[in-house]
Amino acid sequence: MSAQKDKEQSDNPRRPGRPRGKKAGADNREQLMDIALMLFARQGIARVSLNAIAKEAGVTPAMLHYYFTSREALVDRLLEERFMPLRNRISLAFSEYPDDPVRSLTLMVRVLAELAEQNDWFAPLWMQEMIGEMPILRQHMHARFGDEKFHKMLSIITGWQESGKLNRSLSPELLITTLISLVLVPFSRLRTDERMKNISPDAIVRHALAIMDQGIGG
Repeated sequence: MSAQKDKEQSDNPRRPGRPRGKKAGADNREQLMDIALMLFARQGIARVSLNAIAKEAGVTPAMLHYYFTSREALVDRLLEERFMPLRNRISLAFSEYPDDPVRSLTLMVRVLAELAEQNDWFAPLWMQEMIGEMPILRQHMHARFGDEKFHKMLSIITGWQESGKLNRSLSPELLITTLISLVLVPFSRLRTDERMKNISPDAIVRHALAIMDQGIGG
């Protein structure tokens, strides 16, 4: 029996780095990605090592390396599988109502709030990447996708302004960042700032849309 077992192990050698007694599977991989996103959102990608993720997950570094050979590889997977699907949903707002900037931007605000409510890591990770000294996620995005989507978005906004559908005083480069900030900054503080405990996701959306529609005048 022992000889047969030894033969089976030799025929199916253990992949280097895969811990004995741990079965590889999608559930393990997804859980590790969840934990990585949580730590990245809390501390910033630049400050979190694979060893820190392994410790938080209660697994050996070898197990984490089995799924992701480096932090850069992990960030690429998170970008591809978690972040880009959300970003693509946000971008759809511009194609839903290409001739109506108010409806497009209103939809974008609502989608942002929905995504932030459904994904605890989304708003705080965005904050970490925007204000952090090393915006690793943005660097990976630029390396993978370039600025094509950004320039396309600017072109749409400029077109709205030229056709008189959008305030010409607005800066196209700042408009989207401003609207994203109106939604994601408060969402990033909901779970950490006692002063925000009575603020609901709906209140954040109403506030953002009121500023969009009426500004801060009386």
